[in-house]
Amino acid sequence: MRYFIFFKKVGLIILVFLPIVLNAQTDSIPPLVQIETIEVSALKIKKPWLRAATSVYQLTPNFKDQIPQNSLQELITDIPGVFSLNANNQVQDLRISIRGFGSRAAFGVRGVKLIVDGIPETTADGQGQLDNLNLPIIENIEVLPGGASALYGNASGGVINISTTDENTFRDKPKFTEAHIGWQAYKGQQYQFTTGRKFNKTSFIFHTEHQRGDGYRDYARYRTTKFNLRVGHKFSQNSKLELLLNYMNSPTAEDPGGVDLMSFNETPRAARDRNVEFLAGEAIQQFKGALRYQTKIGKDLDFNTYAFYSARGFTGRLPFANSGLVDLERNFFGGGSSLNGKKTINGFAWKWQLGYEVLGQRDDRKRFDNSLVNTGEIRLSQKEQFSNAGLFWANDFYWKKWIINSSVRYDLNQIKAIDNFLLDGDDSGQLDLNNFNYSVGLAYPIQPSTFIFGNLSTSFETPTLNELSNNPDGSGFNSALNAQTANHYELGIKGLTHKNDRYQLSFFLINSEQELLPFELETSPGRLFYRNVGRTQRRGIELLLQRTFNEFLSGSTNWSWQDFTFTDYELDGNNLEGNNLPGLPNFQGNIRLAIQLGNRFYLNLQQQVWGKVYTNDLNDEFQKAKTVTNLSLKFKLEKGKSSFLPYLGINNLFRTRYADNIRINAFGGRYYEAAPGTFLFGGLRIKF
Repeated sequence: MRYFIFFKKVGLIILVFLPIVLNAQTDSIPPLVQIETIEVSALKIKKPWLRAATSVYQLTPNFKDQIPQNSLQELITDIPGVFSLNANNQVQDLRISIRGFGSRAAFGVRGVKLIVDGIPETTADGQGQLDNLNLPIIENIEVLPGGASALYGNASGGVINISTTDENTFRDKPKFTEAHIGWQAYKGQQYQFTTGRKFNKTSFIFHTEHQRGDGYRDYARYRTTKFNLRVGHKFSQNSKLELLLNYMNSPTAEDPGGVDLMSFNETPRAARDRNVEFLAGEAIQQFKGALRYQTKIGKDLDFNTYAFYSARGFTGRLPFANSGLVDLERNFFGGGSSLNGKKTINGFAWKWQLGYEVLGQRDDRKRFDNSLVNTGEIRLSQKEQFSNAGLFWANDFYWKKWIINSSVRYDLNQIKAIDNFLLDGDDSGQLDLNNFNYSVGLAYPIQPSTFIFGNLSTSFETPTLNELSNNPDGSGFNSALNAQTANHYELGIKGLTHKNDRYQLSFFLINSEQELLPFELETSPGRLFYRNVGRTQRRGIELLLQRTFNEFLSGSTNWSWQDFTFTDYELDGNNLEGNNLPGLPNFQGNIRLAIQLGNRFYLNLQQQVWGKVYTNDLNDEFQKAKTVTNLSLKFKLEKGKSSFLPYLGINNLFRTRYADNIRINAFGGRYYEAAPGTFLFGGLRIKF
């Protein structure tokens, strides 16, 4: 029955979608070179969006000055197959999943590779945080939803490639300055300042922002300050060096915790009492610096290299006494180089990239009893190391109308834990989780502006250092955990109309083994442990439509129908085969309309839809489907070379009650963290 329903949906989507595609082909289409204006770089070899033999979604967030800018969730809802939770709990951070990968994260992004301005934001062990990301200067987002370990190695069940404001902003101006002051519900305040200058061959862009507020729920205060500096220098037309610096300080972030269904329904704003009692929350400081160098070393050869270093200090309190205080010092560093080339022989074209990547992660982890006032007795002290070296080779082949994209990569991964607290024995350990991955895709134009494509790829995820350090038996290193692996299959069609309207329809199937899933124990509520389950299967359909109706109206919509299930999983004597993976909806959709009213008013209307989301592996409890409507209005006033942009918005216009975060498999049914009701925001942006 499940398969019948799934393929019934496939047939329905084809019947609805096919007339749109056929109608698009009746328009007079200019030559292909004119309509291929959208380029993507997430696939290593930069190429037109149409000529990528896989799904890859590109977003330029032109509406970003009409949203609260509190979370990346506000932008990525416009991308199919991407689901996120926890935009409001600053301690847990935004949890992002792509086609189901990343849903199990205890905090931050897990199983999805994050790249910001060409530099990895995801650590070597596969954990990524977004708390240091500067939303106001994001210019472009690319999402690669398929398995990408053949390009990016560990934790690449999907890729999010983010680009911020760079030297291209100086094409029509030598300098700029922008300032912003904003207010939000629940005592939210926001201050931003960005400035840029170009002097001959050197440019710099500086950005800083500060946010603070009380949060919707009790005991949810937060305070964050960020700085970002980008300096570029061109030695010649084909040679460029960039310096990237980023700093984040978050001294206050309180965690109200998850509650059961009764508390969620009766007192949604209330914090869990134990979280308040044990002062649950965190404080973070992070610095990151990077250098990038690009040059052309021949007629058809380009060389790129980068190096970076990141230091992160973390102090966190969990809602229990025994080992409830975590102190973590993390050093993450590495670099990589690549050589790009191309060759054409008798109508056969070949582009390639050969490269390597070396990453190192060194964590100094300590746990103490959470005695509230003072640091309690030490319970764990260990040095954790994750070393990675990867070699990859990507190729694009063009023969007649056929396009073939392929890549291979081999990764060496060594994980070590050195126990420095020997009173309870030596719990040191080591794992070697090496992996080979590949991908191959084929595309063919059925019309000059429409391509059909298919591909298969692989991915793998090692356990993170945090997951390995949480052992249910009480020791410090869980050597029983293995890497999760997956095979990805995809078929699709995509195209552009003469107005550069975009459409894409994709079907995917993913089979994974050794899936890593979280659980809690009664003796340590609030702490997550992990286990490998047997096998899972992910099937789905993704639809993207973007259209400009006229100079005053444009819109986009995306829909995803998803069937994510366990195919081999036994838990405490229960056979869970056929159960849905928790923390993921069975469908989701988003519609956005940008409306210009006259010459000065701009209206942004968004409607989001989620399907049913199960809260645990047993599937005995779930959050029902929800719909959320967001509305904002911007007024633009220009005087000379300056622009004044006051704005006002309302999120969750109709006060839908839902959980913004679901803590998967939480003990005692404490799955839910309520989202705000109607959320008001506004402010003034000034551009010089």
